[in-house]
Amino acid sequence: MNCWVCDRPAHAVCKFCGRAVCKDHVKTLPAILALFRSDDARLQALVEPDAIHCGTCKPRGRPVPLEGLDTLSKQNSSPVTYGTRPAPPNP
Repeated sequence: MNCWVCDRPAHAVCKFCGRAVCKDHVKTLPAILALFRSDDARLQALVEPDAIHCGTCKPRGRPVPLEGLDTLSKQNSSPVTYGTRPAPPNP
């Protein structure tokens, strides 16, 4: 695989968009690896401070609304737990 910027052999892949980059064009950005609730119910994040970034893509600084998915979350009355799989439905 070659670098997205210079077309030379790549050494890493952007955590955000998947583009390949060489050592000369690699950059870093913090990236959230997981979200979880602490014992006192506060939402916390496990963050990688130096995740590989291509320098081309522009990860959003704020959450982006996902049209149509909000109705799915309203149908599911169980609380959201981050970092775990949802329990299977009861038969």
